[in-house]
Amino acid sequence: MVAKIPASGKGLSQRSGSCGGLVAYLEKEVQGQWFSLDRADVPAAEVVATLDQNKRNLNRDADKYYQVVLAPSQAELRHIDSDPEKLRAYTRAAMEQYAANFGKGIAGRDLVYFAKVEHERTTNHQDRAVQVGDVATGQAKAGPQTHIHVIVSRTENLARYTERKRAGELERKNPYHLSPLTNHKNTQRGVVTGGFERKQYSERVEQAFDQAFAYERPLTETFRYAHTMQHGTPEECAALRVQAIQEQQAAQQRQAVSQVVPEPQAAVQQLAPEQRPPLAVTAPAQAPQPPSPAQQPAVPEPPAPEQRRVRGPRL
Repeated sequence: MVAKIPASGKGLSQRSGSCGGLVAYLEKEVQGQWFSLDRADVPAAEVVATLDQNKRNLNRDADKYYQVVLAPSQAELRHIDSDPEKLRAYTRAAMEQYAANFGKGIAGRDLVYFAKVEHERTTNHQDRAVQVGDVATGQAKAGPQTHIHVIVSRTENLARYTERKRAGELERKNPYHLSPLTNHKNTQRGVVTGGFERKQYSERVEQAFDQAFAYERPLTETFRYAHTMQHGTPEECAALRVQAIQEQQAAQQRQAVSQVVPEPQAAVQQLAPEQRPPLAVTAPAQAPQPPSPAQQPAVPEPPAPEQRRVRGPRL
């Protein structure tokens, strides 16, 4: 999951005027189908009017709105089957994290934002394949490319702020100006308090996806791993690589165990009683019976003793 907040610049990246140019650009794939916290199918004209009117006490050259890009990985998209309804629900959860990350006690209903789901992406000069000359700019990227564009006002929701002010729920005189590009990070003293920790926000939106859709994220897909590989020390990178290898080996072992074929007897026990084959019943062993007289073998009689003639004495 990539959560990107582009910096202000020229052209469509210019944030000090109307958001009409950016909204018109994002109409390139499909017309309309914008959504907000509690609405769907908002037309582009209403998006521009609502965002442009939600501003107060900002200098002419100050940013009036910001863009947030949420780009799930192809593995994450396969996990949710690129379901548009799930992507919209996830976007609202990500904007709740956006509000909470300022540390000012506000929620998603205190923001004014509109979002749109897109399903195509094209190559540009920042892609490695374009830089080495393998593909040209403007080519459609292969595989699932669904992502979400969010346009959010810098000023908090003025309608809600005014309502809470009249109800006596707020003591501050002015609405918040919320910049995710500020250099303040959890500032506790001074005129500006709070801030926006962009690294923390990336981790929060990642965790929001995992919790919402029961996604078991490998270490190599985490923001912490990617950030450490790019900015960490050699020792930190080596330690994470070892951890990733160990995690992968453990996953392979679990998969191998789950694929073991059960023994035939265990498979029979898993069948329903009516599906089990009949058991072979062995008759109990009987004690041997003595043979009948007719079956007994004839025993030969012993020979009679030889009779010798005894002669008397000669006279």
